[in-house]
Amino acid sequence: MSSLGKPSVMDRVSKSGDFIIRKLAQKRAIPSQQPLIVGINGPQGSGKTTLVRGLVSYLRDRKVATVGFSLDDIYLPYKEQMKVAAQHADNPLLKFRGQAGTHDYALGRQTLEGLLQRKDTAIPQYDKSLNGGYGDQVDRTQWKVSGPVDVVLFEGWNLGFRALDSAEFAKFIRGVRESDSPLFKHSRKFSDANLAQVNEHLKAYEAALYRLVDVWVYMRVANVDVVYRWRKQQEDDLAASGRSSLTDTQLEDFVSRFMPGYEMALEKLDKCGFVSSGLLGSMNTLRMHLDINRNVVAIDHKL
Repeated sequence: MSSLGKPSVMDRVSKSGDFIIRKLAQKRAIPSQQPLIVGINGPQGSGKTTLVRGLVSYLRDRKVATVGFSLDDIYLPYKEQMKVAAQHADNPLLKFRGQAGTHDYALGRQTLEGLLQRKDTAIPQYDKSLNGGYGDQVDRTQWKVSGPVDVVLFEGWNLGFRALDSAEFAKFIRGVRESDSPLFKHSRKFSDANLAQVNEHLKAYEAALYRLVDVWVYMRVANVDVVYRWRKQQEDDLAASGRSSLTDTQLEDFVSRFMPGYEMALEKLDKCGFVSSGLLGSMNTLRMHLDINRNVVAIDHKL
């Protein structure tokens, strides 16, 4: 059975697909002929890519023209990423792609604006296998061009994360340095300056991207440590298929550089919700609570 055929995946696809169709109808009633921009957030390994593939099929079957791409597709080109790493040589969080500060958010905005204007738009592509695993943008002549669509699906592990203001960041740092709470255990490995740089970069993402998003699909987990389990499953699947995969040590190092992003952002995300275009009023987030097997155990629209 392919991943799209698993009951847990089909459940997520149908629930989020029906939500999107309702919100598209709401946008058409404004009236607006612009596509509905859907932001999809979920931790690594939660199945965002699989969800997007399933949604494209689900929506197209219902005559809803749909295109999807990822925050991963707008990582900085290799040379630019090396510049970022050199400029922040004392920050392990920015040594490799992943955290805020390693994406070409201007390219993301340009792509979304082209689709909103119903223009033929080249969809960015990124190949993580290039340059010894450091990755690079695929040559732009190879990017697929999308014509006008009804729905745009834009996903990313930290898409929608919001910067903490000075008081919120100071409270976060107190938790990191002055408590033994497990909620901050990963952030303790990094300096205040390291964490502050990532937080500062999030401001540009909010300004450039989030106001273009109409609605959000949020796959929430009770404990983000499940990311290790889910990524290990993905690496084991790669190894079983004969493809290159990370060792357990490499995987732990890789994931550890993402975890402070969750620790900084998720409390505010759950408390204050996502930033959006505001065109569709309230109730613009579908929050699906997942268990460790990625099953949807609850749904709400509280954000």
